[in-house]
Amino acid sequence: MADKVIVDKDGTEWLDITKELELGAKQLKVGELLKPDSFTLFEAMVAVQVMDPRLDMGMLTAEAQAEIALWDMNRKLTLTDVLWIMDQMFCCEMTLHHSASLLQTIYTCNYFTADDQMPRETIGRRDLDGGNPARDLVLYPMLIAVGACCARVWREYQNDNLYPDEDVHSGVLAQRFFDEYALNEVYVLLDCAHAYLQDIAEYKTKWVDDVQIRAAKVLIEQLEMRRCWLLVLVDLSAETISDDPGALRRGVDQLRRLTELHHQQQQELNRKNNSNNATASLGTPVGGVFDRKCMRKYPTLTPVRPRELMTHGEAHDAFGHILADIALVEELLSIESVEHLVHFFLRFSRRTPTPVPFVRSLVMSVFVTNGRVQLAQQSVAAFARRAINELGGGGSYVWDTLEGSVESRQRASAFCNDAGGLLVCWLKSLCQNPPRQRRIALKSLGSWDALQADGEQLDITAFALANPKMPAEAAGDPETNAFALSSWAYHMKLLIMEAGLLAGVRLEVYLDYEFAQVFCYAAQIFEAHQAHMERVARMVAAARRVKQQQPRTQAVPWTMRAVDDDECMAQIERWHVLAGAQKDLATSQWLVSHACERLGVFRAPWARRTTRLALEISSQQQQQETHDAQRARFALRFRAFVQLGSPAPPTFAGWLATSAQLDTHALGELFLHAGNVVGDAKSALERSRRAASSTGDGVSSSQALAGWDACFRPLYFVVLANSVALAKLRKRSPALAQMPQPLRVTGDQAMAYQKHAVDAALARQQQSNGNGVGNGQQQQQQPRAKSDKKRRKAARQDQAHMAAAQRWLDGVTRMAQSDVKIAWSCAPDKNPDWPIFSFQ
Repeated sequence: MADKVIVDKDGTEWLDITKELELGAKQLKVGELLKPDSFTLFEAMVAVQVMDPRLDMGMLTAEAQAEIALWDMNRKLTLTDVLWIMDQMFCCEMTLHHSASLLQTIYTCNYFTADDQMPRETIGRRDLDGGNPARDLVLYPMLIAVGACCARVWREYQNDNLYPDEDVHSGVLAQRFFDEYALNEVYVLLDCAHAYLQDIAEYKTKWVDDVQIRAAKVLIEQLEMRRCWLLVLVDLSAETISDDPGALRRGVDQLRRLTELHHQQQQELNRKNNSNNATASLGTPVGGVFDRKCMRKYPTLTPVRPRELMTHGEAHDAFGHILADIALVEELLSIESVEHLVHFFLRFSRRTPTPVPFVRSLVMSVFVTNGRVQLAQQSVAAFARRAINELGGGGSYVWDTLEGSVESRQRASAFCNDAGGLLVCWLKSLCQNPPRQRRIALKSLGSWDALQADGEQLDITAFALANPKMPAEAAGDPETNAFALSSWAYHMKLLIMEAGLLAGVRLEVYLDYEFAQVFCYAAQIFEAHQAHMERVARMVAAARRVKQQQPRTQAVPWTMRAVDDDECMAQIERWHVLAGAQKDLATSQWLVSHACERLGVFRAPWARRTTRLALEISSQQQQQETHDAQRARFALRFRAFVQLGSPAPPTFAGWLATSAQLDTHALGELFLHAGNVVGDAKSALERSRRAASSTGDGVSSSQALAGWDACFRPLYFVVLANSVALAKLRKRSPALAQMPQPLRVTGDQAMAYQKHAVDAALARQQQSNGNGVGNGQQQQQQPRAKSDKKRRKAARQDQAHMAAAQRWLDGVTRMAQSDVKIAWSCAPDKNPDWPIFSFQ
């Protein structure tokens, strides 16, 4: 007899295979597994979570079953009930924005997902007597508006700007957001709800108590916020922007109003209860509305990791951060140069807390849509040309020269396409999550290195075509050929190297002993960048003496204006200032890190943001790595940089030589020099800021200066803080500044001295207890074959080593007695890429 086929309500046919499954299981031996190829280790680990209420979202406990039994679609709701439900939905919506699943957030609301019970014929109808007005006239219109907002957010996720597995938990569930309601119908429903609540708030409805009136007023405020939020999402969507460029400006205006409404609501909530949870006190909890175990309804989906739902106060704070991040779109509209755009994305990548996935995707969509740069209204190739012209002093002659032949024109076109693609890809990557930013930056360095080589060949070709009478050697001479294309590619490559290297500090990926290595190489990169900007400035200044300066034309878009030489020189100077300041800052960080290593200051894990002077050493720290292991670790850390043609890649031998050179200086000299270097950086930044402010003129110059200043201020904060810390150290601990020879040791010697000092202390303790072995017994343990001369030599060496260890320990003890504690920290709200050290 054939197995019975079961047809469910959707028409799907199911075949019961329970008997076949039991029969097959009986034939398997213990330890055997029968599985399809699609069953991977991930599915096996997920199966471990089954029947654990802490991990299994579908497991029903007695408490969950009791809550589910309270669900009743036909329950007559009050306005306080609706207020509580909408407060919970707001928490669900904000949790969804922070990479949670739909099944963990808005889909837990039964009113949202119970399509078969939804009273569509009564929603928004005021002409019906009786019924359930709070549900049909207020709750459902607001839920439909929530669905419209989530649909716009989900549509933004479909633009492929993000990585689903990292930022958005999409799953394979078919998303439903009341899609049967058009946008104009949603607005009509919101108007009906607003009119109904307004009548209650103005005492036009009989038999309504004061609590319901207050709830109606709060719901009116939420309705206004919901309408503004929906308008913002509609006007700032990629499809609206591509069809109507004016939508960006409308969206920004609506965002300002929404920010004001949210700020007023937060102030009112704080005034009532001194917290953001005041509206929850008005709302009345309704049992059974939210099914936290709704995962059981979707047995074919892979269970997701449980997430804690935000509280009402946390949700309002999160919404405030979202509005502040979206407000940056207004700055995008005012950008007048590629330099300003680069500074904008660099600042956006360092925002703390990291913007939610929707905001990051939105910024990318506003920047680039369908392969065109929206802000510049041009292709990525034309955008790359603009970027090169800005840094090269308006070097349009390069493009004009390369148009002279078909081959050079094709090569120039291919170069622009590649350059534009790499530039846009990197700028968009700065909107990804921080770990992804670093991975993309380090991975793209090889492509930028190849682009630089292609640009160099094009520069040589352009110079030869423009100067046919000059010798061939002059085309490759950097003193005669400006190398406009390769210089820009080198500048961008250095920027990406700096961003990728310093992102490791923000992400806490470097170990204690690696900070000196990282900051040493960072100082070399910034030094190369500073020297490169000096060379570009010389080439631009020389070119401007032999050609007529092009007049400014402010009547056309910035992407069509010729780059003014004054603007170009100002931009080069700004990049030069930032590179020089960061070079000095990295140098001071390197010197302090090396000094701390020689002191034996073993930092705690970077996540704790604190360090202490350690006079005791653990068994793990006693084990010294061999040079082969250190070389392997060094190669692993800097593997992304060793294959680059320029600047000079880091080498382990060079690092050892540099460290040995620093070891020849006393500890006080290192701290003193670090203070002088960071002090010089502070003075240079102050002079440059005053000079930049006094020379900025014109719309483009002022906008570019504003973008540069926004990057300047966080860097200046770190420089100032480190300068003050080192100056205080010099005043508070003169003994440390004058610390002589006892601390002139390497980091490896410091570890060895610690081990000898601890061993000596243990030996003395054992001798005092009568359990130790003296020097005579230790010498008896030496091989009998050794001569007395060898034993005396070994004893002298051991005595010298112990004496050196004692001198080192005395020096460290003097520092500990001087009450100087070394602390390291980062300022996430200022500049998360640079640590700030302090001596307390």
